[in-house]
Amino acid sequence: MSGDYLWDGSGEPDPEIQRLEAALRPLRSTRPSPRPGSRGPRPSFSPGGWGTVAAAAAVLLALAATLTRTRMPAAAPVAPAGWELAWLEGASWRQARVVRETRLGVGEWIDTREGRARLSVGEIGEVRLESSTRVGLLDAGERSHHLSLARGVMHAVIWAPPGQFLVDTPSAVAVDLGCSYTLEVADDGSGILRVETGWVGFESRGLHSLVPAGAACGTRRGVGPGTPYFETAPEALRRALVEIDFGSDGRERRAALERALAAARERDALSLWHLLSRVDGEDRGRVFDRLEALVPPPVEVTREGILRGDPTLNDLWWDELGLGSADFWRDWTARWQDPRAGASLPARPAR
Repeated sequence: MSGDYLWDGSGEPDPEIQRLEAALRPLRSTRPSPRPGSRGPRPSFSPGGWGTVAAAAAVLLALAATLTRTRMPAAAPVAPAGWELAWLEGASWRQARVVRETRLGVGEWIDTREGRARLSVGEIGEVRLESSTRVGLLDAGERSHHLSLARGVMHAVIWAPPGQFLVDTPSAVAVDLGCSYTLEVADDGSGILRVETGWVGFESRGLHSLVPAGAACGTRRGVGPGTPYFETAPEALRRALVEIDFGSDGRERRAALERALAAARERDALSLWHLLSRVDGEDRGRVFDRLEALVPPPVEVTREGILRGDPTLNDLWWDELGLGSADFWRDWTARWQDPRAGASLPARPAR
């Protein structure tokens, strides 16, 4: 708008000023202008006159609001959801130094290649990524904190309440129950979870494994999580569990079950308890007998009930294992049925 228009009517008019002129034109006074130096008649306002003034004031306020809206600069765009990402160099984590900082946005993938990286999990934890690790961000906290680990090794430390941090793998989803852990995925989609503190739930299509501190659990594509075991368990037991969980030959699996039961110690009740729901028939009966010898069940738990597959009896027996009450993890396993578990991200080029 040219400034001259406001003084003498010349120049290009502003459309908003023209609208204001049109709105106020009916209110223009028809009285002659007072002579310079004269007081002129004292104005008097009737009730109708006050209404006219009020109407004019309303028009001016509305126009001022319009001009304010049109003149105010646009709001700054909201930053996309994501996590802080630091790229590291160094021969070890102790010697690692930050060489670049950026963000990982929802739906994006990164591949650490020969380097390392560190991700902040919002404000609830941290994830360290080893070299040759590929991850994608599914959710940055809108509904959960959710990563997808396609390949490589990650170390997670989470200090939030249980159930807020999830990691998809090609064969299972890891659900943090307040802990620190290491998760590794091979090129063929198989993986292994090792828990340092707290608990982690491993789930796929309704198959649950509860992994406490000091224990590990393998997983395979198309099968899901295997039977958890303490890393101090006898080698014979650990080898037998691989065959039981992922073997295809029924006769070999039955033989492996016999070896596992023979090798199990009292502490290995963790593994036998999980086997109760993974085998059936006579095999379940053999597991019951061995677990009963290692950790006697409460009186409410009967052999017939366990063979029948009553989950309530399984929970009662769990409480005798010295690993905490079943009430704790049963509450959280109910929340594992996440419809996005196992979901894949759209293909995007690696950074």
